[in-house]
Amino acid sequence: MELDLRLALMSGIDIPIPECQLVLHQPTIKEIAYIGEKNFFIGVQCLNIRKSMISQGESLLADTNNFQIFMTVMAEPSEVEKKEAVKQVLQLLFPSYKVSFTPRSLLFVGTELTATVDEMNFEALQQVVRQALCVNSGPMDQQTFNPANEKAREIAEKLMRGRQRVAALKGEDKASIFAQYLSILTVGLESMSLHDCLNLTMYQLFDLMERYSLYVNWDIDIRSRLAGGKPDNKPDNWMKNIHYN
Repeated sequence: MELDLRLALMSGIDIPIPECQLVLHQPTIKEIAYIGEKNFFIGVQCLNIRKSMISQGESLLADTNNFQIFMTVMAEPSEVEKKEAVKQVLQLLFPSYKVSFTPRSLLFVGTELTATVDEMNFEALQQVVRQALCVNSGPMDQQTFNPANEKAREIAEKLMRGRQRVAALKGEDKASIFAQYLSILTVGLESMSLHDCLNLTMYQLFDLMERYSLYVNWDIDIRSRLAGGKPDNKPDNWMKNIHYN
């Protein structure tokens, strides 16, 4: 039976990845807090490395794949912090396994099963991670990188040091996307307590925040019109489809 991925993500249940023989756990915001928002975003950004994030015309990468680029970054002695962040994120996503790096793969060792992620199935893992962790929306939006040299190592560094649009990592690292969203929803949705919000998954949190924002804009517009106002722009239908992929 084929899994309804959108419904599964919204329900917060575990997501099977058959190509990897793994089942992805959707961590709650409270669970993410244990490793810290900054480490979490760094790890997810690394796992999301793709050739498409590099500007067109880079002949050096013509024969490489996402996994090879990812492993190049992870192998750099200067990228120990990023490698550790990736391991922490993977442990959150696959808590039943001990995760480690081998020269050519990611190794997941469980009490009963052992799984390997390599260039043959890495992109299947990436696809589920992108959707479960909202990589292409909000603070996890992808960037285009422009490496300026011909060494794979330097390209990998450029990938991770580029103009990342992760709001939590900007400036003085004081802004917390999760804390901001939790605060807004706790105040705005009277039916949800802070405890309830902390037990949301990232997908649920981003979905609710997007939907709530649409509803607030729609409600303000309606109240303004009922009061005799004539707003210049009509807001989007708050019940529209907000998932396009």
